Amino acid sequence: MKALLVGMGEAGSGWYRRLRSLNGDLELAVSDTNESRREQLQADGVPFYTDAREAIEQEKPDFVINVTPRHAHSAINHLAFDYKLPVLCEKPIAENYEKSMEIVKRAEEERIPFMIAENYRTFAPLRKLKQLIDEGAVGALYSLECEFFRKRQRVTLEPNDELEEVIIHHFDLLRHLSGREVGKLFAVKRHVFHIVMDLQAGIQASFRCSLHSVGRETQWPGDWRIEGEKGSLTFADGEIELTTPEGVQRWSDFSDVAVQTPVQEFLKALEEKRRGETDAKEYLKNQALAHYTRLSLKQGQQVDTSASWGYGPADIRNFLRAELKPSSSHGGQGLVESVRLYGKGDFETPLKFLYYSVLPPGTSIGYHGHRDDEEVYIILEGTGLMTMNGRDTRVGPGDVIVNKPWWKHGLLNDGNEPIKAIVFEIDKA
Repeated sequence: MKALLVGMGEAGSGWYRRLRSLNGDLELAVSDTNESRREQLQADGVPFYTDAREAIEQEKPDFVINVTPRHAHSAINHLAFDYKLPVLCEKPIAENYEKSMEIVKRAEEERIPFMIAENYRTFAPLRKLKQLIDEGAVGALYSLECEFFRKRQRVTLEPNDELEEVIIHHFDLLRHLSGREVGKLFAVKRHVFHIVMDLQAGIQASFRCSLHSVGRETQWPGDWRIEGEKGSLTFADGEIELTTPEGVQRWSDFSDVAVQTPVQEFLKALEEKRRGETDAKEYLKNQALAHYTRLSLKQGQQVDTSASWGYGPADIRNFLRAELKPSSSHGGQGLVESVRLYGKGDFETPLKFLYYSVLPPGTSIGYHGHRDDEEVYIILEGTGLMTMNGRDTRVGPGDVIVNKPWWKHGLLNDGNEPIKAIVFEIDKA
């Protein structure tokens, strides 16, 4: 495969060295607006261009690695998409959240592979930390705390730029380690950037950051403390410590942990025709948290971030306008009219289906049983006779009837008006 590396600044030079050291058949071409790079690249036998479009036209790469300055990300990403080329892009996706959403939307609509080069989650100790959490070492998570303190040296950032340049890594780790999304967020900043977050499943999280600190520095992924129902995990100074009632375990050697770089994951995802681990659609949620942090700072209050979860619009289906189909129900009398509004594939929980049913006078849902699932009837209109485990009960509007596992039940409309009901079934978890 052939890659076009766009950008040869400080970050791009590092990418260039890493790509050159990769084993395999990866060919490389480079584009940078700085003409002075040409001599070095030609000495290495690597094609060099000052115009990215010309480089794409001439070299016909299989994908683009976008390592340009942040303000140029949008233009290069769109240029690659014009040629239907997959993109591996340095973070952030674009210079602001709105443009990032536009770029991700285009990649999704045109089905172009688009991945962000997030590397903190590829560090071996963080992989081990994630493995321990997933294996239930501390049980259900209660809280995650991260502290990141460094003395700024050569890093020069505009005010609040640390959100996209530094803190976004820790947003990604928070979501990656917890497996949950952030629902609410409150941020303050003076000497220390302090962000408090509420995650799904009632998990609390906090992050404290300073790039003006003196004394002991944390490692770049930060120091982590993760509390759960069974104990706690900490990560600091390259060591993981697990504390439970059974005792303390420590890990400082991670040579047995399989890791791969973002470019290796990107190439593997292309080969396997799947989304990369840090696919841009997923990574956009990290940039959303930077956006909402700025919003919280501006408003001086907690903000709701759930609009960034990417779950799409509400899935609303109207049973009053649905087309009903007549059929015999469990061998009952006559034909019952019904429509399946939702099936098992529509749910992420053990719900199996949701029906709207109309029983004309004289019809019935035949007496039958289930296994480990529970079935619920909600009577909207009409009256009838519900038989449960051999006993008859009169039911009418507003009644909610729960048929528990292994129970038998049936419903007869012995009245003069149709029975209208919502019926849904829940499988054993």
